[in-house]
Amino acid sequence: MNPYSVTKRPLTVLAIVWVAGTAIGSRLPPGMLSWKMAVLAAALAIMMALLAIPGRRTIGLLLLLVAAAAYYQGYDAKNVSTIPHTPLVAGDEGAAETSMERQAIIYGSIAGRVNVDGDKVSFALKAHTIGFEGTDSASVNDTVQVSIRLLKQEEQARAAGWGRGDEIALPGTLKRPEPPRNFGGFDYRLYLYRKHTHWLLSVKGLDDVRTGQIETPEVSSERQADIPGGRTAFDAAIPDVTRLLRWNDDLRYRLGNVFDRLFGKEGTDSGYLKSLVLGLTDDMDPELYQQFSQLGLTHILAISGLHVAVFVAGCMWLLRLSGLTREKIIVITMVLVPFYIAVSGSSPSAVRAGIMAMIGLYMARRRIWKDALNVIGLAAVVMLLWEPYYLYDVSFQLSFLVTLGLIVGVPRFSSLLPIRSPSANSLLSVTIVAQLISFPITVYYFNGVSLLSAFANLLLVPFISLVVLPIGTFALIAGLVSVHAGAPIGWIVSKINAATFWLIDFAATHDPLRLVWPKPSLLWVGAYYLLLWGVYAGTVKWKEENKPPAACAAVAVMIVFLWYGYDPHRFDRTGKVQFIDVGQGDAILVRTPQGRHMLIDGGGTLMFRKPGEEWKERKDPYEVGKKLLVPLLKQRGVHRIDLLVVSHQDQDHMGGLQAVVEQIPVRKVLMNGTWKGNESSRNLFETAMTKGADVITAPEGGRLALDRFTELFALNVGGERSLRLAKEQNSESVVLLMRMYDSRFLFTGDMRADNEESLLAHLQGAGKAGLGAGDVGVKPPVDVLKVAHHGSKTSTTDEWLTYWKPKASVISVGLKNVYGHPNPGVLERLERSGTDIRRTDRDGEIVFTVTDKGLNIDKKL
Repeated sequence: MNPYSVTKRPLTVLAIVWVAGTAIGSRLPPGMLSWKMAVLAAALAIMMALLAIPGRRTIGLLLLLVAAAAYYQGYDAKNVSTIPHTPLVAGDEGAAETSMERQAIIYGSIAGRVNVDGDKVSFALKAHTIGFEGTDSASVNDTVQVSIRLLKQEEQARAAGWGRGDEIALPGTLKRPEPPRNFGGFDYRLYLYRKHTHWLLSVKGLDDVRTGQIETPEVSSERQADIPGGRTAFDAAIPDVTRLLRWNDDLRYRLGNVFDRLFGKEGTDSGYLKSLVLGLTDDMDPELYQQFSQLGLTHILAISGLHVAVFVAGCMWLLRLSGLTREKIIVITMVLVPFYIAVSGSSPSAVRAGIMAMIGLYMARRRIWKDALNVIGLAAVVMLLWEPYYLYDVSFQLSFLVTLGLIVGVPRFSSLLPIRSPSANSLLSVTIVAQLISFPITVYYFNGVSLLSAFANLLLVPFISLVVLPIGTFALIAGLVSVHAGAPIGWIVSKINAATFWLIDFAATHDPLRLVWPKPSLLWVGAYYLLLWGVYAGTVKWKEENKPPAACAAVAVMIVFLWYGYDPHRFDRTGKVQFIDVGQGDAILVRTPQGRHMLIDGGGTLMFRKPGEEWKERKDPYEVGKKLLVPLLKQRGVHRIDLLVVSHQDQDHMGGLQAVVEQIPVRKVLMNGTWKGNESSRNLFETAMTKGADVITAPEGGRLALDRFTELFALNVGGERSLRLAKEQNSESVVLLMRMYDSRFLFTGDMRADNEESLLAHLQGAGKAGLGAGDVGVKPPVDVLKVAHHGSKTSTTDEWLTYWKPKASVISVGLKNVYGHPNPGVLERLERSGTDIRRTDRDGEIVFTVTDKGLNIDKKL
């Protein structure tokens, strides 16, 4: 009999069908199915199970598939905002939305943990009343994501005293979350949507924020009745639940403070142990977390099956010492598991592990049928019934896939290993199977994999889980008694951590096997698992029947498959010029027809800090290179940057490049031949040279071939002059003209009008440096002009546009930037020239696809 048949493992089959149905429901057009259809399909499926008719199992499974899809759609249909899109003025209900941002005051209660980080406070708000200027207040039932920028240091202490359930009134700017502005960019709007959040509220300072007993404006009965999903009698039970959750938040905070007292709040030990033991990741050192991520070890920091298993084993061992009976030990442990899951943060992986642990303990208590695959199937269905959006949570996906892979794969894989030692065989099997199962999900979401990951997991996961985690927990328990009681254990943990951190730092810093992997398609992910099963089946046939051809063929196909996945555009002969939206800055990625990559600038986060404002610094501040640019480059399969152009050394052009040179190999860096003399420039060029990149300039008129179809002409690079100091960098910008096939692109950095005038005089002069009207490479017109200095009034003169006659112009500029870019006068001159104007603030990322036939233009927004 098939071990995965409906009769032998019904819950496993149910889980597979339910997951597939949920995925189908999420892909169908909204409103196609409903709750009623879900109930009807489920009832018919149960009827099929009871009737002895031909094909009842197949029909029943299809009905369950429909039920799951309809359940998702019915659930999703309820995920709507009750906050009106337009101000509530009598008679305007049918009016169009007048503005994407509105000033509003929202009354509600804090619905989650309050995070105070430097000058930023963030939390989720459960809103029950909203008012707009000049309008009546309305009753709503929405979750709003709040972000407050603190203006005074003393406001930090006030915000830190807030907690879940506190009533609060917040005046601020209400707006919808933005969609991604780059192709393949992180979709924050969708992320919040799956957390049932549809609005953002931005607040400046706490002067007008009220907390405590707040008098809520009266809402007319009309305004209450027309709000779907409004406050009902059921909401009366919510305060009790909120108090329980608030108690849990306070408990987690106090437990975290124990680690702060034992190890010091500013050190790495406290944040690391908070994450490892309590699931509190906010205080973990960002650089240390990045190293864990690079080596594929972040799963050890997420509360999961391993943590729950250690907790259950520890509880049962301690209870056994007290002389209790087996049945009582199991019951007490079952009661403690939900408590541990709540204290550890209730992540999807923790909930999955907790459900499985409680089911397993119950079955052990009753001495009844048990099967790991059925248990995990039941846990999956329960979680998806509670929250269908879990299906798209990476923690949920990895947790279930790896657990399923370990249950199914470890016994089979261990039987193939020629290792007699049971412990060594088991350890190696678990490590390799976990790596093989998690690989496609890892590259799908994180676009990178380290070949050292298997060795790091083999050595560090058992050590951290069986040594550091228990001792860290004991230190926490002892620290609850007193700091003096926990100090000796804490000293031991700190020494162990020091060795662990040194090893992780060494491995991450000297990792020659780190691979950048482009984001694969879901079809590729599915094909990977099928091929993996094929390799296993072929290996079994080789071992049992001594017939190696099937195994060799499967391995060969898998190698070709991985080779294709690593570089799917290997045979694509189209070029791409991608103007990435990095806000107020430049970042241009060029992929040549033969797969070379050139990156011109990398944006940068501008920081304006005055002396005495150190309190505003955040633990992990937003940095455009680390948070936006590097993930996009990895997702697009940029394994190496053949030429990195630093047009000049202003922060909005080079700030994001530090993260690039740290995480992606760079062959050559082309710079302008000057030195700004600041720390950012020094760090960038030193890091690039340390990692083996050549830092070069090029003579004016020089040529640089990127591949057979792509050539660069240096119009202004700094030449062969000796390096000189230049504090003002805009006038020193690298200016490059690129020819790809027969299309020409002119990249201008932040050059000024006087630079344009000098360059035009140079180009129009006959026989100078090999340039002039007779040189085909730099002969106007150009197809695309990168408008200098984000459309500032200091550049882009009529003479410049008349000479180059650009067919299209791109302005890299931040949305609602404080500089007023692009300048209206520049826009007017561009319009007079007849060029097609493209702007990243309005269009998002702008992509030019280049072929030997010409150009195609695409935009994200």
